[in-house]
Amino acid sequence: MPDCCGNGNMINYFESTLPSGSSPNRAPEDFNPSWKWTTALATDNATANPTRYKQVLAQVNYSMKQHQTRYGFILTDCELIAIRRLDHQGNLELAAPIPFGTRGTFQQPQLTVLPALWYLGTCAAQDLRANYWSL
Repeated sequence: MPDCCGNGNMINYFESTLPSGSSPNRAPEDFNPSWKWTTALATDNATANPTRYKQVLAQVNYSMKQHQTRYGFILTDCELIAIRRLDHQGNLELAAPIPFGTRGTFQQPQLTVLPALWYLGTCAAQDLRANYWSL
């Protein structure tokens, strides 16, 4: 799995009415293998590496600032983490990680990675200035 951020252009949400190549990515991303980055880096005592954890968040935040958008995400081979930029000071809100193995049933629905990416694209396309989001 490649390690890239923002300009890797593996998944892009863009303004289709602008000329090709001139539209900003509405939800910049960072792709990492799970052995290199995981949400456990922030909290798990055995694997805690706050510097590496924050470095990836900083990369996504930089891309979100560069593209003037509020939404981004980190995707590993194990989980998806949706991100919302709260302000211009670098404060971010992270949604709960969604493991790739998540499965739901009709009786107990669960949000999985693909619908979450769709919803993130919807939020990014609208890019409402309101504080509403729920993932």
